[in-house]
Amino acid sequence: MLNDKESCWFKLPAPLQQQFFKLAEEEAKRCKARIQAMRQRLRSLTAVIKGKPIPESDEWLKWRVAVVDGSNSPTTSERLGIRVGTYCASYIIFEGKQQVDEGYVARCYTTEQTEGYGVSLILLELLRLNLERELAYRCFKEKDVDWVILDGSFFGFRADAYKVKKETLGVEGYRFGRELISNIRDKTLALMDSRRAVGVIKRSRSAAIDGWLLYKYGDPSRCVGANDKHILTALLPPEHYFSYEWLFERPEAYNFYAQMKALYNYAVASRRKVRNMEQLYDKAKWNVTHNIYKTLEYAVERITSTSRHFVRCSQPPPFEFEVKVGTDVEPILSYFKSFYNPATGLPWPLDLVDLDTTLPRSFNKEFVEEVEALLIRDPSNQKDALLNYFTHLNPQKEED
Repeated sequence: MLNDKESCWFKLPAPLQQQFFKLAEEEAKRCKARIQAMRQRLRSLTAVIKGKPIPESDEWLKWRVAVVDGSNSPTTSERLGIRVGTYCASYIIFEGKQQVDEGYVARCYTTEQTEGYGVSLILLELLRLNLERELAYRCFKEKDVDWVILDGSFFGFRADAYKVKKETLGVEGYRFGRELISNIRDKTLALMDSRRAVGVIKRSRSAAIDGWLLYKYGDPSRCVGANDKHILTALLPPEHYFSYEWLFERPEAYNFYAQMKALYNYAVASRRKVRNMEQLYDKAKWNVTHNIYKTLEYAVERITSTSRHFVRCSQPPPFEFEVKVGTDVEPILSYFKSFYNPATGLPWPLDLVDLDTTLPRSFNKEFVEEVEALLIRDPSNQKDALLNYFTHLNPQKEED
């Protein structure tokens, strides 16, 4: 019996099937060449990138650790004459391996349909992140926890946040996007400054190592051509960890090297030659610092005062995490090593809170349908007015 993938392939006309088989063969050859070249470049890094064994300790058994995560609908609905999105956040607190407390908060975000769709999604994500930071801060202030684990980097939200600084928000006491961004920034800095907060980055895509190789040798052929997580998956053995600061001159330099590689890739795509790596690095540094200040309106050195590390607890790929510069990471490394999910290599509590909190893709649609049902059941509402109000803007397309 054909599996789903085969049945899709063989439903195509025979000429297309043959062409796609040929394309697959050609792509496999190119892939093989890329893998072989990458393996050769990785060998040259084995003397430079070396992990250290994760330290052993049972100190974490006495800790109270809070993990915080959130979720928002990937789309918004326009069925109610306004744009509606849903989001939530939760925390779980563990004493050793025992769960002792939990908390959940659900919210919805509504705005006029005249607002740009992309803007609505950015604001929805920022509202969700703000709720996560509020719960994390509450755990520190009210729950007497020793550590808080956040899902994601401390300031990863800044990439798109500048687009909504001047947008009118009008929810949860925030008049403009700028006020919401400032609140997330301040809560995040307070968590960082405690030196008891750690941000776990599960989907790391930065290429700071390639940026460093480009700067060091001035030769793009010395680059691996892969992101840092891919490189460290190849080089970092299980039960080992690696810190960027062992390779770079300063902990915060990973920001600049990652941006440098992105600028180089853009130059190549634009068919422009890069002759001076020092100038490219200076440009990368200016871009990072300028964008941080433009978005967060705060001292750049405070925002970049984080150090990043990779840890590989078992066979699955390593994950990246960050803490404030100067934080002793050995205790939290011992925690990661002793309390992880063997299927993902991630901390067990983080996987649990992610599972509990993630909103199903179609939930937002069901939420809006529940609002509709409540309105329809209300006898004081006129049915013809409701019918006009709920008419699809695009009747040919079902909303998610």
